[in-house]
Amino acid sequence: MQKLLLAFTAILWLTKVVSAQTETPLELSATTNQTPSFILTDPKEVLKHDGELVSVEGCVASAKLKEQVNGKPIFLDMFVAYPNNILTVAIWEDDQPKFLSAAEYDKKMVRITGKAKKKEFAQPGKAPQERVTISLHDPKQITILGDCPAVSRQ
Repeated sequence: MQKLLLAFTAILWLTKVVSAQTETPLELSATTNQTPSFILTDPKEVLKHDGELVSVEGCVASAKLKEQVNGKPIFLDMFVAYPNNILTVAIWEDDQPKFLSAAEYDKKMVRITGKAKKKEFAQPGKAPQERVTISLHDPKQITILGDCPAVSRQ
């Protein structure tokens, strides 16, 4: 009986060890308040992390309050300005009082942390393009690192 109990306990322990090792960064973050152990600096790399918690470092090529869009977001176009950008950071109207104004993020090097959401974006006369949006809800999710050395306006 003791051997059976010992074997059962060992199996439970192994199950917990294996499940802890397979947690994604998002699950780890939700349970331990950690940030990802990597920082992405290439917008194309962000496309590979759909649904995951990511940290991205780069220049805000364009920052605008879009009052005509539902939810009146501030859009921070990372790396390259709209419509050629791959990554957009969104700060929605309800959260905006906690953040700086759009102008204060424009042309700044920032580090953002949030959940990447990939979707296909289509413009008339152009092939659909995959894009990622990261929504910010807390000012701790964005850090201004300084001014951008140069911003591409492709």
